[in-house]
Amino acid sequence: MKTWMIVAAALAVLVVGGLAAFFGLGLRFAPSAADQARARELFAQSQTQLENGNKDAAFRMLDDSIRLAPQNDALRSRASIFIARGDFENATQDMSRIANRGNALATDYSLRCWLRARNDRTLRGARSDCDRAIKMNPGLAAAFGNRGLVGLRQGRNIEAWNDFNIALRVGGSDEWVAWRVFGRGVAAWGQGRGVEGRQDIETALHSKPAVAGEFAQFGIGGEIVREFDDATFARAMDPPSYLDLQNYLIVYPNGAHAAEARAEIQNITDWVEGEIAAGRQAIPGFALAQVHGPGSPDSFGAIALSRSSRRVAFSTDYASPLEAQRAAATACDRASQGDCEAFAFRNVCAALALSPSNRSARGMAWSYSTDDAVRGSIQQCNARGGRNCVAVHAQCTPTPEAATPAPSP
Repeated sequence: MKTWMIVAAALAVLVVGGLAAFFGLGLRFAPSAADQARARELFAQSQTQLENGNKDAAFRMLDDSIRLAPQNDALRSRASIFIARGDFENATQDMSRIANRGNALATDYSLRCWLRARNDRTLRGARSDCDRAIKMNPGLAAAFGNRGLVGLRQGRNIEAWNDFNIALRVGGSDEWVAWRVFGRGVAAWGQGRGVEGRQDIETALHSKPAVAGEFAQFGIGGEIVREFDDATFARAMDPPSYLDLQNYLIVYPNGAHAAEARAEIQNITDWVEGEIAAGRQAIPGFALAQVHGPGSPDSFGAIALSRSSRRVAFSTDYASPLEAQRAAATACDRASQGDCEAFAFRNVCAALALSPSNRSARGMAWSYSTDDAVRGSIQQCNARGGRNCVAVHAQCTPTPEAATPAPSP
């Protein structure tokens, strides 16, 4: 074979092999203008589908758009769908494609930092991404919060605390406040600052109970939350308290003791209703009137008592104490000698107890829960000379929220 033929054959092998390698790496030549235009059109259509709630159709359009001509906006949008599906690996790959294109934003690096924080093998890369995002935009609260997350995963609690604290400062009152407060609390707990850590964690849980699950995905905070869960429930049950149990369910709606807490709240509600029903039967001539106002954010109620009879009236949901007192007194006076005296209360539960044998012995108490108010009214009635005092009514204002046990999730 002639020399020139050997050289030509070798060049052909190199060219074919190079092209095969080129396409084997998933690379392609620059898309045509028509492909770019069609890719943009598909991206626009995908956004319409997302607005209409059709993520599957949007995903297919994004796939086609990216295949024709990768665009950062399309990659970001597809990554968000991957995240919603829990496919963090493919979401990371899309964000890496953006980074490799050389025009990524600080928010892109911050998101990839959050994605990489899930994997022990990529924690260093995650921190590098967050560092880069912060360098590009020192006011990006998400980047500080995500770097705080990486710090917790790496056991660097002091740095994590500082990052979450900065994120709270620069982020203001956005939707991620509870997330950052929870992270700061875990970081404080990890430094041995137990009181501070617990305060932050329970504050975050109170405003957003789901935050514990968000951190649990990264293996963070689960043992601490369970410890707090147990301790909070134990306090609420010693002795059982309606208000404390409600607060427990607000902070831990899906806690380890949630079912027990709801059952005990029902027991307390049944006890209050039983005490009042029995109390009314024990008081000769007892009569009750109730009136409701139009409602108000700063809501007042009142108890009116007749001096000459067993007539009682309760008013709730009025804008001022004077309105509440007038309404209660008017309702009470309708069936008495016009000798009713009214006492106002505000944004709490009020209870009244009477003595079957001593008409002058009366007990009134205010509390943030009906069970405490009932117990307090009975104690006050007995302290004022009553014998065998019984509760005859309890009422909260504003009426709906205070009087209803915490619902199941």
